[in-house]
Amino acid sequence: MERTNSVTRKNILNITKSSTSRIALVESNTPDAIQKLCRDYWTWHFGESLSDAARLLLSTDLGWETMPQLTTPPVGEVISPIGYALAHEDEDIRDAALKVLDVSVDIPDGIAYIGEESAPLEIDGFRMAVYPVTNAQYQRFVQDTGHTPPQDWTDGIYTENRGDHPVVWVTCEDAEAYANYVAGRLPTFPEWQYAARGADDRLFPWGYEIDKPRCNTAELGAGTTTPVVSFRDGISPFGCYDTVGNVWEWTATPYDDDGNFRVACGGAWYYNHDDSTCISYDFFSNGYAEFVIGFRVAYEV
Repeated sequence: MERTNSVTRKNILNITKSSTSRIALVESNTPDAIQKLCRDYWTWHFGESLSDAARLLLSTDLGWETMPQLTTPPVGEVISPIGYALAHEDEDIRDAALKVLDVSVDIPDGIAYIGEESAPLEIDGFRMAVYPVTNAQYQRFVQDTGHTPPQDWTDGIYTENRGDHPVVWVTCEDAEAYANYVAGRLPTFPEWQYAARGADDRLFPWGYEIDKPRCNTAELGAGTTTPVVSFRDGISPFGCYDTVGNVWEWTATPYDDDGNFRVACGGAWYYNHDDSTCISYDFFSNGYAEFVIGFRVAYEV
């Protein structure tokens, strides 16, 4: 029997926006209204392909008026409207949230600057997932394929409130199985760096310095993963979220000649800014899983 997750509603902030205004904007169905909605509520990627999903989600009570803004550490537990949507009793709303999380963006042909030396390397165009793979997306894969769930889940169900958090405790082999399931693959190390850094040698996706919380590292004080949709101010030049911090991300690139170890990129919530940059990497055996390792998917064009 298929099981779904729930969330515990937490009204932790005073209401500062009007739900009546939000519903009126959704119902007006004009470009100006969508732009205002995206500015006031929609803190993550928006494209025309998501219009129907966005309108459905924005017309639903998902805590929009109390959505926390991650600006002052320590942040405590964070539940986004997407997290509420993923646990909603209405299947259409759950599917709309998954559609938002499944989105990818074009990464054009270009020159990537790799590593501390910023060595130039020509990269062919590809597509990259906007977000790391979340618990809810991975649960869909587990339910459809019978794949073994991560060890931190209970009875095949991820922890309450964390549908929009990146999945962890997945091996590189697990990540590749998921990528095959969605007709994708893991990005290579150079592709990952290009998607994170853009066409220059910046240290972070947004530039060269930390000027405010733009990702989930130890300095944020969350003490765990955060929703992948949390940091609009931390996106890469190509529009990818969470490329630094939150979780290490597996790549397809082997670290050793025998291919027993893979490179992972980007740092994680457990590490500070010095170890969570566009050039940060580590390596783990293909069958290794840990509480700070996840992944995202790349696609051919």
